[in-house]
Amino acid sequence: MSRVPVDRFRSAVSATAACLLLLGVAGLPRREARPGPSIARPPAPPVPPAPLPGPRTTIRLDPADAPVRAAGREPACAAGLGGGPYPDEDVWVFGLPAGAAARFVAVTPEFVAPDRERVAPTVPTEAGVLTVDGAGGSAAWLRLPAGWTLTGGSAAIAGDAGSFALAAVCPAHAPPSSS
Repeated sequence: MSRVPVDRFRSAVSATAACLLLLGVAGLPRREARPGPSIARPPAPPVPPAPLPGPRTTIRLDPADAPVRAAGREPACAAGLGGGPYPDEDVWVFGLPAGAAARFVAVTPEFVAPDRERVAPTVPTEAGVLTVDGAGGSAAWLRLPAGWTLTGGSAAIAGDAGSFALAAVCPAHAPPSSS
């Protein structure tokens, strides 16, 4: 077992005592950590309520809502439902019928991109969010490149509903040109 020389031990004790003395002079009680700088954190995103208990059901998008491009619909942009308008992205919002005793578990809308590629992103995992609207209804939204065409979709729900709907769109808005 190695021994620490007495002089090194005494200097370490003296340094510790000096630090404690300085902390006391600074108005901090001994044995308390100095408070760190406050770090501003953005507010946490709202947490959707837990899905309703019961079996999971797969439902389809109401056929009356497709096919459609965002630019072909009346704009309905809302901060809590994806925001917008954005220069190069459309915001698509899907909802369950009013009064439905159901909540979205996942939504998979089907699109055709301008290059004719078929795309089926899943919300909430790909550029979208599941949420509850102001009336307590379940909604899902996502932002996608402008110009895609909604062709259909499916949703996994907890509860009971016959179909879901395209509730709103916020089409891309081109910035003003500088002529």
